[in-house]
Amino acid sequence: PTGRAEKQSEARPSREMKTAALLALSGAAVASAFSPTGPAFGLQASGRVTPACSLTGLQMAKGYDEKEEIVNNVRDRLESATLIFSTGLEGINMPEINALRNSLPEGTNAMVIKNRLLKRAVRGSPWIEVNDMATQSNLWLVIDDDLQGSIKAFKKWGKETKKGDINGGIMEGVVYDSKGIDALGELPSKDELYAKIAGGIAALPTNLARLTKEAAGQKMARGVKLAIAPDS
Repeated sequence: PTGRAEKQSEARPSREMKTAALLALSGAAVASAFSPTGPAFGLQASGRVTPACSLTGLQMAKGYDEKEEIVNNVRDRLESATLIFSTGLEGINMPEINALRNSLPEGTNAMVIKNRLLKRAVRGSPWIEVNDMATQSNLWLVIDDDLQGSIKAFKKWGKETKKGDINGGIMEGVVYDSKGIDALGELPSKDELYAKIAGGIAALPTNLARLTKEAAGQKMARGVKLAIAPDS
């Protein structure tokens, strides 16, 4: 019996041997996981390990650059603007925004921008009053010259979509409500003003000749009247 027990104990691995074997297997698995050539999580096709912090840093840098580009583009766009005004964006879909953009005259843009980026774009500019208006999701119209045509196109689009109530706008640092924007839409465009000025200049010679003729006639009549007047 004693001999048989000794043989069985030799056949079965001891607890120490099992523990050693498990440790060896665990060490191999860990080494494989962190090996540059192993198929572990976080490895690229090239086999190089890219830390998660590096990916996050790249994404943050890319996001910052894109936001800065948006801010700079809006800042540049506002430099030539005469008027900007907004309407609430809620309930307006992308096809409707595209339809509005296609209906606007040249020199007028409809844009959607996050409030915090818009506030950065107007910082230190004549459009700083925008800060008080950028309190919700807005669709902004940026107009260079054709106030009348732009506001008319916007109101027509609003009737067709049953959307687009004007919140207010800014021109030359002055804040206007919706009625003020409507009144600005009645002003003549620059082309119309130029046409009126040109028409007035063209009429100057004719008016001057008429006035000169009238003045000469009055002087002659006065001279004749004096010539035939009896001596006192």
